[in-house]
Amino acid sequence: MLPSYINSIDLLTNVVNQKLYKQLIIQLNKDFSLTGIDLTFSENNTPLELKKELQKSIKELVLHDFSSYTNLLYRIDVSEKDSQITESNDIDRYIENITFLILKRIWKKVWFKKNFSS
Repeated sequence: MLPSYINSIDLLTNVVNQKLYKQLIIQLNKDFSLTGIDLTFSENNTPLELKKELQKSIKELVLHDFSSYTNLLYRIDVSEKDSQITESNDIDRYIENITFLILKRIWKKVWFKKNFSS
């Protein structure tokens, strides 16, 4: 069973500890690519750098290409219900929450592949 996490850094620390950080980056890049978003995250980034880069990218999409943003959430499979719960009047807080949801869903994909693929 996947543990619950309090924030993105908590989640990413756990991913690193389980030695699945590279797989998380690969899955993140795959989902962005399949959505048609030309962006690649580096495996050399620290978890904090990854989080900041992801937040910056999500913010750009929300502000300038909302259609691609919603397609990305659909592709990653972030539930509409969860994304609506995070609504906030503060854009930075909203982006922080959405980034956490994205990372949780990507991590779930990676974790299931590791534990249940043959």
